[in-house]
Amino acid sequence: MSEYRVCMINLEKHEIINFVKFDNKEDAEHYAKNQSVADSKHSYEVQKNNKDDFVTIKTYLNGQG
Repeated sequence: MSEYRVCMINLEKHEIINFVKFDNKEDAEHYAKNQSVADSKHSYEVQKNNKDDFVTIKTYLNGQG
């Protein structure tokens, strides 16, 4: 199982629309930041796998984390 994932979050309903898995934190944060710059309708959460439960460690909105 992947160590990290980036979730695209619907801002109005705070629901996960989809996610992309990553093996390291830097790649996940880079992807989330870049995606959030181009997409003002969603936030992007970097989440860490904590024994099959993902915990949000950083959120990006409009390129800001």
